[in-house]
Amino acid sequence: MHRLKYKQLLTLPKGKYHDGKGLYISISSQGRGKWSYRYRLDNKSREMGLGTFPQISIVDARQKAEDNRRLVHQKIDPIDDKRKQEVLRNQQNKKFSYIADLYIKAKKKEEWRSPRSEQSWRHTINTYAIPYLDKKPFIDINVDDIHELLLSIWSSKTETARRLQQRLFRIFGFAKIKKWYERDNPATWTGGLQEIMPDPYKIHKVKSFASLNYSDIAEFYKDISKFDLIAVYALRLLILTATRTKEVIEAKFFEFDIDKKIWTIPEHKMKAGVEHKVPLSDEAIHIITLMRQKHNHEYVFHNKGTGNHISNNAMLAFLKKQYTKKKVTVHGFRSTFRTWAEETGQYQYHAIEFCLAHQLPTKVEKSYLRTNLFDMRKTVMNDWSGYVLNK
Repeated sequence: MHRLKYKQLLTLPKGKYHDGKGLYISISSQGRGKWSYRYRLDNKSREMGLGTFPQISIVDARQKAEDNRRLVHQKIDPIDDKRKQEVLRNQQNKKFSYIADLYIKAKKKEEWRSPRSEQSWRHTINTYAIPYLDKKPFIDINVDDIHELLLSIWSSKTETARRLQQRLFRIFGFAKIKKWYERDNPATWTGGLQEIMPDPYKIHKVKSFASLNYSDIAEFYKDISKFDLIAVYALRLLILTATRTKEVIEAKFFEFDIDKKIWTIPEHKMKAGVEHKVPLSDEAIHIITLMRQKHNHEYVFHNKGTGNHISNNAMLAFLKKQYTKKKVTVHGFRSTFRTWAEETGQYQYHAIEFCLAHQLPTKVEKSYLRTNLFDMRKTVMNDWSGYVLNK
């Protein structure tokens, strides 16, 4: 039973009065006071404020006391819970830019192997998302906001817009796990934005890297072999191994086991973040040996001017200068190899993919195929070398 009546509160003299079930009011002056709730948990007595009277009516004070009583019954300390809720509300009232920055620092930064990854993320978020989404509290952002934001660049900058959608999805997913966002993820594609936005693959055709037809590779390789340039030796190794620019220009001599004919590329240099072993043909071994005879530096393709490895654009600069009429890029030679392996050989699909350091696309495949098919890849790469050399 409650002991106090509303009219009493207006006339009670200064003092502390118990309404029942742990609810108290401390009268400071006539008609004014402070509500509090006393409870005992883990053999400790505590008292928490519930607000002032008459701003908080006796009905509301009793309801607050009852809510806290339920928490105590669940062994939850109401004072600790109140602090957590205040922190939560504080986070929910933050702007999108604050939450996005937290996600990048707390989650993604440790995963990136290159500063460019963070730069790319921040550029996309800062340029397109923040100017629009920071107009309201983070907790109030909804699917209409995301839809309107993406729609403004969906047709003109489709790849950028699709990348932005994926990054927004992760940021809001992070906020939901932290309980800073209570709605469904507004950037969800499947079952969400997919239903109200055009298919990105139908409105935007992905532009592939220009590549050389594999029927022309032997003549091309023979022609570039006339040049005694470090960048050309690097390009020749790249062609023979179907590797990427970064992996080649940053190659160090200790990575090559000449006797076993294996090039082991460390995981931090690989796009997938997994160590990659490349079978080496005799021609590839010849290039590495020749480079060792030319200099005694750490990097295979050493730049005398900088004391470091050759630049990221060295091979492409050579192609643009010497082969102005050919539409070909350095990365395109991977496509040349892939097409050759698919059309001219009887090679196992996964062996070809592993030659390109591609990872298995599904968890199911990974669980059943627990080999990197190195022996098969050795055959593929030696056959490719023979084809390139026109043997």
